[in-house]
Amino acid sequence: MVENMLSHLTILWLTVLGGVIGSFLNVVIYRLPRGMSLIEPPSHCPTCKQPIRWRDNVPVFGWMLLRGRCRSCKAAVSMRYPAVEATTAAVFGLLGAVEYVSGGMNLPDRPVELIEGVFVTGRSGVQLYGIYAYHLLLLCTLLCAVLIEFDGKPLPVRLFVPAWAVGLAAPVAWPHLHPVAAFGGFLQGPAAGLVDGLTGAAVGVVLGLAAWRAWRNKKQTGMIFAAGCTGLFLGWQAVLVLSLVSATVQLFAMLLGRRWPSVRRIPPAAWLASATLVWIIAWAPLVQGWNSG
Repeated sequence: MVENMLSHLTILWLTVLGGVIGSFLNVVIYRLPRGMSLIEPPSHCPTCKQPIRWRDNVPVFGWMLLRGRCRSCKAAVSMRYPAVEATTAAVFGLLGAVEYVSGGMNLPDRPVELIEGVFVTGRSGVQLYGIYAYHLLLLCTLLCAVLIEFDGKPLPVRLFVPAWAVGLAAPVAWPHLHPVAAFGGFLQGPAAGLVDGLTGAAVGVVLGLAAWRAWRNKKQTGMIFAAGCTGLFLGWQAVLVLSLVSATVQLFAMLLGRRWPSVRRIPPAAWLASATLVWIIAWAPLVQGWNSG
Protein backbone atom coordinates (compact mmCIF):
# COMPACT_ATOMS: atom_id res chain seq x y z
CA MET A 1 0.00 0.00 0.00
CA VAL A 2 2.67 2.47 1.09
CA GLU A 3 4.90 1.39 -1.77
CA ASN A 4 2.13 2.00 -4.31
CA MET A 5 1.47 5.42 -2.84
CA LEU A 6 5.15 6.34 -3.06
CA SER A 7 5.23 5.15 -6.67
CA HIS A 8 2.25 7.31 -7.57
CA LEU A 9 3.74 10.31 -5.78
CA THR A 10 7.01 9.80 -7.64
CA ILE A 11 5.25 9.73 -10.99
CA LEU A 12 3.22 12.81 -10.05
CA TRP A 13 6.35 14.70 -9.00
CA LEU A 14 8.14 13.75 -12.23
CA THR A 15 5.12 14.86 -14.26
CA VAL A 16 5.07 18.26 -12.56
CA LEU A 17 8.81 18.57 -13.10
CA GLY A 18 8.24 17.77 -16.76
CA GLY A 19 5.77 20.63 -17.06
CA VAL A 20 8.35 23.05 -15.67
CA ILE A 21 11.00 21.73 -18.06
CA GLY A 22 8.47 22.05 -20.90
CA SER A 23 8.08 25.74 -20.06
CA PHE A 24 11.84 26.15 -20.45
CA LEU A 25 11.78 24.22 -23.72
CA ASN A 26 9.32 26.80 -25.07
CA VAL A 27 11.96 29.43 -24.36
CA VAL A 28 14.64 27.36 -26.12
CA ILE A 29 12.45 26.76 -29.18
CA TYR A 30 11.62 30.44 -29.56
CA ARG A 31 14.88 32.12 -28.62
CA LEU A 32 17.68 29.80 -29.74
CA PRO A 33 17.07 30.09 -33.52
CA ARG A 34 16.85 33.87 -33.14
CA GLY A 35 20.21 34.10 -31.39
CA MET A 36 18.63 35.38 -28.17
CA SER A 37 19.78 34.70 -24.62
CA LEU A 38 17.94 31.92 -22.83
CA ILE A 39 18.20 33.80 -19.52
CA GLU A 40 17.74 37.51 -20.23
CA PRO A 41 15.26 39.09 -20.45
CA PRO A 42 12.90 37.05 -18.25
CA SER A 43 9.77 35.55 -19.80
CA HIS A 44 7.61 38.29 -21.28
CA CYS A 45 4.76 38.86 -23.71
CA PRO A 46 6.20 39.13 -27.25
CA THR A 47 3.54 41.75 -28.11
CA CYS A 48 3.60 44.25 -25.22
CA LYS A 49 6.96 43.13 -23.73
CA GLN A 50 5.51 43.05 -20.21
CA PRO A 51 7.08 40.44 -17.90
CA ILE A 52 4.92 37.40 -17.26
CA ARG A 53 3.95 37.10 -13.59
CA TRP A 54 4.94 33.93 -11.80
CA ARG A 55 1.35 32.79 -11.27
CA ASP A 56 0.65 33.25 -14.98
CA ASN A 57 3.72 31.19 -15.83
CA VAL A 58 2.50 27.99 -14.15
CA PRO A 59 2.74 25.29 -16.84
CA VAL A 60 -0.56 24.64 -18.68
CA PHE A 61 -2.77 26.05 -15.92
CA GLY A 62 -1.45 29.60 -16.30
CA TRP A 63 -2.50 29.62 -19.95
CA MET A 64 -5.90 28.11 -19.12
CA LEU A 65 -6.66 30.63 -16.36
CA LEU A 66 -5.82 33.51 -18.71
CA ARG A 67 -7.88 31.86 -21.46
CA GLY A 68 -4.95 32.01 -23.84
CA ARG A 69 -4.42 35.77 -23.64
CA CYS A 70 -1.82 38.11 -22.15
CA ARG A 71 -2.95 39.62 -18.85
CA SER A 72 -1.62 43.06 -19.81
CA CYS A 73 -2.47 43.60 -23.50
CA LYS A 74 -4.95 40.76 -24.09
CA ALA A 75 -2.97 39.55 -27.11
CA ALA A 76 -3.57 35.90 -28.01
CA VAL A 77 -0.99 33.43 -26.70
CA SER A 78 -0.43 30.41 -28.95
CA MET A 79 -1.85 27.12 -27.74
CA ARG A 80 1.50 25.61 -28.65
CA TYR A 81 2.96 26.80 -25.35
CA PRO A 82 0.72 24.70 -23.06
CA ALA A 83 0.84 21.87 -25.61
CA VAL A 84 4.64 21.65 -25.31
CA GLU A 85 4.40 21.83 -21.52
CA ALA A 86 1.74 19.11 -21.40
CA THR A 87 3.66 16.89 -23.83
CA THR A 88 6.88 17.21 -21.84
CA ALA A 89 5.02 16.54 -18.58
CA ALA A 90 3.46 13.42 -20.09
CA VAL A 91 6.83 12.14 -21.32
CA PHE A 92 8.42 12.72 -17.90
CA GLY A 93 5.58 10.91 -16.12
CA LEU A 94 5.26 8.06 -18.61
CA LEU A 95 8.99 7.38 -18.79
CA GLY A 96 9.24 7.66 -15.02
CA ALA A 97 6.59 4.98 -14.60
CA VAL A 98 7.96 2.68 -17.27
CA GLU A 99 11.68 3.15 -16.71
CA TYR A 100 12.18 4.02 -13.04
CA VAL A 101 9.17 2.94 -10.97
CA SER A 102 9.01 -0.42 -12.77
CA GLY A 103 12.67 -1.08 -11.98
CA GLY A 104 13.75 -0.81 -15.60
CA MET A 105 11.43 -3.52 -16.93
CA ASN A 106 11.51 -1.80 -20.34
CA LEU A 107 15.30 -2.09 -20.59
CA PRO A 108 17.35 -5.02 -21.90
CA ASP A 109 19.65 -6.58 -19.31
CA ARG A 110 23.30 -5.89 -20.04
CA PRO A 111 25.73 -8.04 -18.04
CA VAL A 112 28.36 -5.92 -16.29
CA GLU A 113 31.70 -7.27 -15.08
CA LEU A 114 31.79 -6.94 -11.29
CA ILE A 115 35.20 -8.51 -10.81
CA GLU A 116 37.41 -10.32 -13.27
CA GLY A 117 35.37 -13.04 -14.93
CA VAL A 118 32.24 -12.42 -12.81
CA PHE A 119 29.28 -10.73 -14.54
CA VAL A 120 26.08 -9.47 -12.93
CA THR A 121 22.82 -8.05 -14.22
CA GLY A 122 20.27 -5.72 -12.67
CA ARG A 123 20.36 -2.02 -11.86
CA SER A 124 20.33 0.03 -8.68
CA GLY A 125 17.94 2.91 -8.08
CA VAL A 126 20.70 5.41 -8.77
CA GLN A 127 21.52 3.74 -12.08
CA LEU A 128 17.85 3.78 -13.09
CA TYR A 129 17.63 7.50 -12.31
CA GLY A 130 20.73 8.03 -14.42
CA ILE A 131 19.29 6.15 -17.41
CA TYR A 132 15.99 7.98 -16.98
CA ALA A 133 17.66 11.40 -17.02
CA TYR A 134 19.91 10.32 -19.89
CA HIS A 135 16.95 9.37 -22.07
CA LEU A 136 15.00 12.49 -21.11
CA LEU A 137 17.86 14.69 -22.33
CA LEU A 138 17.71 12.94 -25.70
CA LEU A 139 13.92 13.24 -26.01
CA CYS A 140 13.85 16.91 -24.96
CA THR A 141 16.57 17.72 -27.49
CA LEU A 142 14.67 15.94 -30.27
CA LEU A 143 11.43 17.74 -29.35
CA CYS A 144 13.12 21.14 -29.59
CA ALA A 145 14.73 20.26 -32.93
CA VAL A 146 11.41 19.11 -34.41
CA LEU A 147 9.51 22.23 -33.37
CA ILE A 148 12.26 24.61 -34.50
CA GLU A 149 12.18 23.05 -37.95
CA PHE A 150 8.38 22.99 -37.91
CA ASP A 151 8.52 26.77 -37.43
CA GLY A 152 10.67 27.02 -40.55
CA LYS A 153 13.73 28.23 -38.66
CA PRO A 154 17.29 27.02 -39.31
CA LEU A 155 18.36 24.47 -36.75
CA PRO A 156 21.10 25.86 -34.44
CA VAL A 157 23.94 23.40 -33.99
CA ARG A 158 24.38 24.54 -30.39
CA LEU A 159 21.01 23.00 -29.55
CA PHE A 160 22.73 19.61 -29.67
CA VAL A 161 25.90 20.63 -27.80
CA PRO A 162 24.63 19.67 -24.29
CA ALA A 163 23.27 16.34 -25.55
CA TRP A 164 26.43 15.49 -27.46
CA ALA A 165 28.64 16.45 -24.50
CA VAL A 166 26.65 14.38 -22.00
CA GLY A 167 26.10 11.57 -24.51
CA LEU A 168 29.83 11.17 -25.02
CA ALA A 169 31.11 11.76 -21.50
CA ALA A 170 28.52 10.15 -19.21
CA PRO A 171 28.78 6.55 -20.53
CA VAL A 172 32.55 6.64 -20.09
CA ALA A 173 31.96 6.95 -16.33
CA TRP A 174 28.74 4.88 -16.29
CA PRO A 175 28.65 2.29 -19.13
CA HIS A 176 25.30 1.05 -17.76
CA LEU A 177 23.67 4.04 -19.51
CA HIS A 178 23.86 1.92 -22.68
CA PRO A 179 21.66 -1.16 -22.10
CA VAL A 180 22.84 -2.74 -25.36
CA ALA A 181 26.55 -3.08 -26.16
CA ALA A 182 27.82 -2.16 -29.61
CA PHE A 183 29.74 -5.42 -30.07
CA GLY A 184 28.09 -8.00 -27.84
CA GLY A 185 29.76 -6.95 -24.59
CA PHE A 186 33.28 -7.60 -25.87
CA LEU A 187 34.53 -4.48 -24.09
CA GLN A 188 33.99 -3.51 -20.46
CA GLY A 189 34.46 -0.35 -18.43
CA PRO A 190 35.04 3.18 -19.79
CA ALA A 191 36.19 1.90 -23.18
CA ALA A 192 32.83 0.16 -23.64
CA GLY A 193 30.88 3.35 -23.00
CA LEU A 194 33.00 5.33 -25.46
CA VAL A 195 32.90 2.73 -28.21
CA ASP A 196 29.15 2.19 -27.79
CA GLY A 197 28.49 5.91 -28.16
CA LEU A 198 30.88 6.66 -31.00
CA THR A 199 29.71 3.65 -33.03
CA GLY A 200 26.08 4.60 -32.60
CA ALA A 201 26.75 8.25 -33.43
CA ALA A 202 28.68 7.33 -36.58
CA VAL A 203 25.94 5.03 -37.85
CA GLY A 204 23.30 7.63 -36.99
CA VAL A 205 25.08 10.44 -38.84
CA VAL A 206 25.55 8.27 -41.95
CA LEU A 207 21.87 7.29 -41.95
CA GLY A 208 20.82 10.88 -41.27
CA LEU A 209 22.92 12.13 -44.18
CA ALA A 210 21.40 9.52 -46.47
CA ALA A 211 17.89 10.54 -45.42
CA TRP A 212 18.70 14.25 -45.78
CA ARG A 213 19.93 13.73 -49.33
CA ALA A 214 16.75 11.82 -50.16
CA TRP A 215 14.35 14.53 -48.95
CA ARG A 216 13.54 17.47 -51.14
CA ASN A 217 13.91 20.12 -48.44
CA LYS A 218 17.67 20.49 -48.04
CA LYS A 219 17.24 23.23 -45.43
CA GLN A 220 15.99 20.73 -42.86
CA THR A 221 19.18 19.29 -41.39
CA GLY A 222 17.47 18.02 -38.25
CA MET A 223 17.53 14.41 -39.39
CA ILE A 224 21.34 14.43 -39.53
CA PHE A 225 21.81 15.76 -36.01
CA ALA A 226 18.81 13.89 -34.58
CA ALA A 227 19.88 10.50 -35.97
CA GLY A 228 23.47 11.03 -34.82
CA CYS A 229 22.29 12.00 -31.35
CA THR A 230 19.89 9.06 -31.17
CA GLY A 231 22.67 6.64 -32.14
CA LEU A 232 24.94 8.20 -29.54
CA PHE A 233 22.40 7.66 -26.77
CA LEU A 234 20.73 4.39 -27.80
CA GLY A 235 23.34 2.59 -29.91
CA TRP A 236 23.76 1.68 -33.55
CA GLN A 237 21.21 -1.15 -33.44
CA ALA A 238 18.44 1.18 -32.26
CA VAL A 239 19.21 4.03 -34.66
CA LEU A 240 19.38 1.62 -37.58
CA VAL A 241 15.84 0.37 -36.93
CA LEU A 242 14.49 3.81 -36.01
CA SER A 243 15.94 5.46 -39.11
CA LEU A 244 14.42 2.84 -41.40
CA VAL A 245 11.04 3.23 -39.71
CA SER A 246 11.26 7.02 -39.93
CA ALA A 247 12.23 6.90 -43.60
CA THR A 248 9.25 4.66 -44.37
CA VAL A 249 6.83 6.97 -42.54
CA GLN A 250 8.35 9.99 -44.29
CA LEU A 251 7.72 8.40 -47.70
CA PHE A 252 4.04 7.97 -46.81
CA ALA A 253 3.95 11.55 -45.51
CA MET A 254 5.34 12.84 -48.81
CA LEU A 255 2.61 10.96 -50.68
CA LEU A 256 -0.07 12.33 -48.35
CA GLY A 257 1.41 15.79 -48.81
CA ARG A 258 0.26 15.78 -52.42
CA ARG A 259 -3.33 15.74 -51.20
CA TRP A 260 -2.91 17.55 -47.89
CA PRO A 261 -0.08 20.12 -48.24
CA SER A 262 -0.06 20.81 -44.49
CA VAL A 263 1.53 17.39 -43.94
CA ARG A 264 4.65 18.66 -45.71
CA ARG A 265 5.33 21.03 -42.81
CA ILE A 266 6.11 18.11 -40.51
CA PRO A 267 9.90 17.68 -40.53
CA PRO A 268 11.33 14.16 -41.02
CA ALA A 269 12.93 14.32 -37.57
CA ALA A 270 9.41 14.27 -36.06
CA TRP A 271 8.97 10.65 -37.08
CA LEU A 272 12.37 9.75 -35.62
CA ALA A 273 11.56 11.48 -32.32
CA SER A 274 8.21 9.68 -32.04
CA ALA A 275 9.73 6.32 -32.89
CA THR A 276 12.53 6.92 -30.36
CA LEU A 277 10.02 7.40 -27.53
CA VAL A 278 8.23 4.17 -28.49
CA TRP A 279 11.55 2.33 -28.71
CA ILE A 280 12.65 3.39 -25.23
CA ILE A 281 9.30 2.42 -23.69
CA ALA A 282 9.24 -1.01 -25.36
CA TRP A 283 12.98 -1.61 -25.67
CA ALA A 284 13.24 -5.03 -23.99
CA PRO A 285 10.31 -6.67 -25.88
CA LEU A 286 11.62 -5.27 -29.16
CA VAL A 287 15.12 -6.63 -28.56
CA GLN A 288 13.74 -10.02 -27.48
CA GLY A 289 11.60 -10.15 -30.61
CA TRP A 290 14.61 -9.22 -32.72
CA ASN A 291 16.75 -11.97 -31.14
CA SER A 292 14.04 -14.63 -31.33
CA GLY A 293 13.41 -13.77 -34.96
